[in-house]
Amino acid sequence: DAKEAAGETVTIGMRKGDQLANGSKDIPCEHNIRHNGTMYAAANMVRARACGKLVLGDKANPQTTFHLNEGHVTDMCEIGGDLQSQRDVHYEVKVPSALTKTRQAGQGSAAHGGCCASLGHKFGFGNTLDQTLLKVLGCKERGHKSQGPLVHATGKGWVKEHKGQYYDALHVKNGIVKICLVESQGGIAPPTKRIIFNFAKEVGSPSAVDRTDYGTASGSARGFAQHHSQQLSR
Repeated sequence: DAKEAAGETVTIGMRKGDQLANGSKDIPCEHNIRHNGTMYAAANMVRARACGKLVLGDKANPQTTFHLNEGHVTDMCEIGGDLQSQRDVHYEVKVPSALTKTRQAGQGSAAHGGCCASLGHKFGFGNTLDQTLLKVLGCKERGHKSQGPLVHATGKGWVKEHKGQYYDALHVKNGIVKICLVESQGGIAPPTKRIIFNFAKEVGSPSAVDRTDYGTASGSARGFAQHHSQQLSR
């Protein structure tokens, strides 16, 4: 209000915390704080039912996990973490803001094909999930260049192949990649909820071990899904 009274332009993003959450030239970015906090909570969740060794990536020392995924430092990797296939399971943690000032119209271009659109005003996670899936997992080519870029309204058009950050882990080393996406306002994306509920089902079996520290307070969550959902959303 003070800035607006002084004649400065005040955007909706500024009022809702976009600059505080994502930084600007005048305000230090707290993205790393949010990301590290969410990754710590996600690591505790994975460890609670882990069947393999959990390796944490270190962007300051990428050589430590280079053999797991070439080209991008993995956030976390559970060695042999898949119970059925014993394949390595990577977890990429993303904590984006849905309230950024920039948006994507989704029109694409003739040279690069279709692209993601910002649809947070219509769908939950519409500003964050598609962009994250494309960035992390990539996508196969769809349609033909002669069709022009993808038109979201019709589902027709060309999408150029895109190799994601975990192309090596997925297609060369035959690993599994799971996305832990929690928006900065605390919303947990559907793929991440599936991870939580699948883990809860695993630890619920008679022979399983649940290493979660549920706390001793009367108001502490007692169920796996509730506890770890709360920790991720904090």
